[in-house]
Amino acid sequence: MIQEINQNFKSELKHFSNHPIHHHINTKRQLQRYLEHQVFAVWANMSLLNYLKEEFTKTTNPWLPIGDPELRFLINKTILQEETAKNYFGAHQSEFEIYLDAMAATGANTENITNFLRHVSHGTDIFLIIAASKLPLCIKQFIKTVFDIISEDKPHKIAAAFVYSKEGMGDPNLIKTISKIEEVEKADLKLFKYYLRLQAEKDSDPSFKILEMLCGEDMDKWRDTEIIAEIILRNQRTLMEGIEAELTGSISE
Repeated sequence: MIQEINQNFKSELKHFSNHPIHHHINTKRQLQRYLEHQVFAVWANMSLLNYLKEEFTKTTNPWLPIGDPELRFLINKTILQEETAKNYFGAHQSEFEIYLDAMAATGANTENITNFLRHVSHGTDIFLIIAASKLPLCIKQFIKTVFDIISEDKPHKIAAAFVYSKEGMGDPNLIKTISKIEEVEKADLKLFKYYLRLQAEKDSDPSFKILEMLCGEDMDKWRDTEIIAEIILRNQRTLMEGIEAELTGSISE
């Protein structure tokens, strides 16, 4: 079924690898603005994964074996990839932290994401944080859509959102663009190039198998998956269009 769904969204999926935004990232400053927006998508993706971890692995004491051991294995394997990847220097970090460090190394402003997560750490309702934030509308809409899906508390929907939320993130085509910026501006962008390569060289992604196990032969769940795929891909496109508009000067500073 996943192959059929991917075929239905073939043109949409292809769009991300050839997105027009790649033609608008020609300077270090433009790359910084791109990173300042996209970091929220990286964080939201980690939040989707965390739901699956809490739902299908025992995260409190006393410990008990719960659910399907194969599903636990796949989720833990994904967590290992996403939460404890090796960074450029050989130490372990979450991919979000690797991204955040890459941002800082480019000179991008991390204040928005840092302030946002400070409110999250205080336990404030996520929807109140989103509504009260002064983030660009495309970011607020993106995060709200992800947490609307999480709030439904339907594991197969969250797994579908996790699978398709990765589209448009860490596109390896950006490496060529960034290499040109490095050459022209004598900038050191190796940490973000490393992040992009990390995404491109990642082992076979177990998230598709997780989705298959959660949907099984239930056609209603597969129909939900297709709906979620459409919502998430549209959400990604809206975010990219918002970034593109800002890079091309359609949105005032």
